Amino acid sequence: MEQVFGLCCGRYPTTKRVALCLALTIGSLLFIADYCRAQKSDQPAEYETPGILDAYEILPSELLEGKNFWMDRRVVSYGLNNHYTINSHFGKFEANGEDMLRMRQQEIRAIDGLREVKKTSAFGEAFKKAATSPLKGAQALITDPVATVKGIPKGIGKFFGRIGEMTKGGRGDLEDSYTKELIGFSRVKRQYAYKFGVDVYSSNEVLQKELNSVSWAGFAGGMTVNVAMMGIKSASNAAYLAVKGTQLTYGMNKILLGTSPEDLQKLNRKIMEKMGVRESVIKDFQDNPAYSPRHTTILVHALAEMQGVKNREQFIRQALHAEYEDEAFLYQRMAEMLHGYHTEVKPIKEIIPVRKFVVGYTSDQTVVATFPIDLLYWIELSDLGSAALAKLDLTGRPIKKTEIWVTGSLTPRTMKEFNARGLIIKERAGEVLLPPLQEVPQEE
Repeated sequence: MEQVFGLCCGRYPTTKRVALCLALTIGSLLFIADYCRAQKSDQPAEYETPGILDAYEILPSELLEGKNFWMDRRVVSYGLNNHYTINSHFGKFEANGEDMLRMRQQEIRAIDGLREVKKTSAFGEAFKKAATSPLKGAQALITDPVATVKGIPKGIGKFFGRIGEMTKGGRGDLEDSYTKELIGFSRVKRQYAYKFGVDVYSSNEVLQKELNSVSWAGFAGGMTVNVAMMGIKSASNAAYLAVKGTQLTYGMNKILLGTSPEDLQKLNRKIMEKMGVRESVIKDFQDNPAYSPRHTTILVHALAEMQGVKNREQFIRQALHAEYEDEAFLYQRMAEMLHGYHTEVKPIKEIIPVRKFVVGYTSDQTVVATFPIDLLYWIELSDLGSAALAKLDLTGRPIKKTEIWVTGSLTPRTMKEFNARGLIIKERAGEVLLPPLQEVPQEE
């Protein structure tokens, strides 16, 4: 255990440290308030040892390789989620969990498509125009992939603060114009991200660099998105269809396309207020730098669509525990899964906080826990967590059964232990809770 906490404290490479810390985060959500003081279950147990898995044995064929990428066979399992490495012609990319893996692979397709755009004559002409545009002095500012990676409301002040600096020295009269143009740049960038099926707020710096470059030509050089995409229309359609997602995420993608970060913040605030979330909680949630506008919007709308469910504020409160992007994504997916249970299985009556997590409670006295994990081994965290779930006492709320829905699977040993404690396990829950959109509307 000392080695585990040592890894999180920085004695190992960053990618491994983040992956294991995420695993421990998920473990802590399994109702372990303080790992060091948590009590073991009644009987001593021999635990499984997570290790190195082979990508070619655990992943579906479509995720193993594609145009410009191929999976590193070595997959590190930390007992709950897997850490993947993607090799590509654009560099190596890391992913914690299969959901993130699919996103990263889609980003590789988008990078390829954006580079194809840059080979077209339309881009060449737009690039020349952009080079002579009155806005050429702003190019370095708004195409910097690091400065614009997040684009979240928290960073808007810094973003426009730079505009203020840029317009000093006799150019103050251009400030409003620059502001409008920069908002126009962001709009163009969102259009390209939407066309290629990627998150405009992604932390992938290679993707951000390509998005910014192409968007700059469109913004300052007058190249429309439709013109730019003409030469690679089939590629862009394939990219979009690959990540069409659920009905919920399709709707969110449309909102994200047409709404600035500032307006998203206002929209999400109004929705949370309508749900009865207190102002202090809303402020803390929207100020949390771990959440991009996409994380926040999907999470908030998933809860909003669970109409009639009591205590939805409790989910927002628990989501405040996220400190990193991966953790924010974890809470987002849990919200999507609870939404899926509520709409696809049976209505949830109430959301109840348990440690850093929440469970759903239904009218037929079922406790529902949802976890976006890859492969759950029988380790001390799962032992303690399953024991806590089996003994869960929700004051004044009788429990007839407890269901655990996971996007991945459990090892045979873990399944046996969970079943012995009376827990009902639903593996590959995404097939039920996150049903894919069957057909893209004609407008696409």
